[in-house]
Amino acid sequence: MQIVLNSKFFNHLSVEQLGETAKQFGYDGLDICIRPNHPIHAGNVMTELPAAHRLWQQQGLTCPLATAAVDFNQPDQTAEQFYTACAEAEIPRLKIGFWQFRPGDDYWQVADQARRSLDGFAALSRQYQVQTCYQIHSGACLGSNVSGLMQLLEGFSPKEIGAYPDLGHLALDGEDWQMGLSMMGDYLSVVGIKDAFYILSSDKHQPDDKKPPYRPCFVKLGEGIVNWEQSLKALDQVGFTGPLTVHTEYQFDEAIIRQVGYAEVSPPNLARWATEDARYLRQILSRL
Repeated sequence: MQIVLNSKFFNHLSVEQLGETAKQFGYDGLDICIRPNHPIHAGNVMTELPAAHRLWQQQGLTCPLATAAVDFNQPDQTAEQFYTACAEAEIPRLKIGFWQFRPGDDYWQVADQARRSLDGFAALSRQYQVQTCYQIHSGACLGSNVSGLMQLLEGFSPKEIGAYPDLGHLALDGEDWQMGLSMMGDYLSVVGIKDAFYILSSDKHQPDDKKPPYRPCFVKLGEGIVNWEQSLKALDQVGFTGPLTVHTEYQFDEAIIRQVGYAEVSPPNLARWATEDARYLRQILSRL
């Protein structure tokens, strides 16, 4: 399994600096975010993504995944440019955005619209040989756990549409991990690496009578409720060889944990904890 660094919190770095940083932190490569205010974005993806991947290869790094913006959920002309660029760069996966449920929505209508959009993404995947990946995200997102995700992906080819479980979000809204792996089967493509736990609200932010006293919080690996030994061993036992993408989300609490698209908020101790996360994963993988 490769350990790669998601670049969401490193948008201030150049392409070359991103590679240098990933190497310095101990990662095998990058999960590159193609988003506004990042070095690679919709306006330059056709030229910059292939050039960036060549540079990272020269630096001895891999890039097994590109990550689009959270609202990137329609297979339109802009989407086709992303697939074209990934194919040119030989990046095998593209993570699309989310479909969200909002109060008053009819869930089944939202899910049906999402599956119609997935039909279009599947066609782009067939044409460009770049797998579309959909990530689990807790909260009011379609596919907030493995059951919901597989409901979305049912009937699509796993070569075209891949499952992207996220262990931190699953710790909050998910199922038993062994059961989740069994549900995904051949759809499993990439695994998101986050940790979370429930923290007692501080006096300063004491919830009122309508709120529970505990709220979820993202933390560095090994300090939350994810059983990493068990989870990585289970991945190894099913023969998973895909990337583990580390999202470096630390000390995010209920105010933002279930939101989508808050990535411009920089977490504390980013360099030190990102380095420790990579080391922590390697120690466990070495014992498998």
